[in-house]
Amino acid sequence: MKPRSELMPASAYARVIRPLLPPEVFLPRQAHLWKVLLHLALVGAGYAMLRHSGLWWTSLVCSTFIGHSLGCLAFLAHDVSHHSVVSSRTGRRGLELLLWGLNVISPTLWRRIHNQTHHHETNTVKDPDRQFRKSEQSMLTQAYNRLLYPSHNTWHGNPLPLFHFVTYILRHLITALLPGRATLPIVTHKPEYAARHRMAILAELLVIVLLQWLIWLAVGQRWSAFVWASPVPILVASAVVMMYVFTNHFLNPLCEHTDPLIGSTSVIVPRWMDWLHDNFSYHTEHHLFPGMNPKWYPEVSRLLQQHFSERYNRLPLSEAWRRLWQRDEFIQETIPAPADSAECR
Repeated sequence: MKPRSELMPASAYARVIRPLLPPEVFLPRQAHLWKVLLHLALVGAGYAMLRHSGLWWTSLVCSTFIGHSLGCLAFLAHDVSHHSVVSSRTGRRGLELLLWGLNVISPTLWRRIHNQTHHHETNTVKDPDRQFRKSEQSMLTQAYNRLLYPSHNTWHGNPLPLFHFVTYILRHLITALLPGRATLPIVTHKPEYAARHRMAILAELLVIVLLQWLIWLAVGQRWSAFVWASPVPILVASAVVMMYVFTNHFLNPLCEHTDPLIGSTSVIVPRWMDWLHDNFSYHTEHHLFPGMNPKWYPEVSRLLQQHFSERYNRLPLSEAWRRLWQRDEFIQETIPAPADSAECR
């Protein structure tokens, strides 16, 4: 990553970029609902084929397509949770429950760790998504790193990092249900969970169990079909999501205070991938304007290159992924904010 001398808050960038954008960039894009319906239809078609298929290779193909659509639905659920698809609170919560639920994720858990913590503490010590620091090195964190994080200490043929989204959600779910500040050693930061959050998470888990039961019925109540319909697609969806997530922040330094350009990286992918994955590749842009219609992220990228090129990180996905496997397994300590910068505190 490029060297910087100081951190800047999102508001400093927004003061420059926001006036150059049209007012409609923050209007919900309800056309995304057609994408939701498309992927739900593909998932449903996959279940129908698995119900009548007994061949392992057709099951594998169906499972892969279902998993990719689940990954796409996760990107759409991410946008729904940031209010960029529907404006109705009731509609938004219902859609989150369905889309996250199919991915076996509690929407309340997601909002606590992602919207309400990760976005406010991006690549700081209080970020639930950050890497382990050198001071946190132990046998357990080292084992977790070498199994589930790409680094130069991880076997380069190891596929497990692609499935990290599953263990990421599981470790935060367990931590959320632990009392008080109790946490797992492999969780970098635990947001505060009130009793109402825990009750909501438990209620949503019941809905997730119900969805899994409906999938079981849809594929003919056969374990052989259910494995291809749910567990395997969840792993495929994780691979789709983690392809981006690792490159979004794991190439960036740990900072004392949040700076969306220093703490995030955008990646360059083919246009068809941006269409399918809802412009998730423009991750720095998302951290700068979380509630923006993703359609406008390419324009924000152009403006960032024009006004903050020395701070903005954007590189091809393949190059970002290559660098991930060259990084240290434990991150260095934080880059401090400048002492005279009140805005960064």
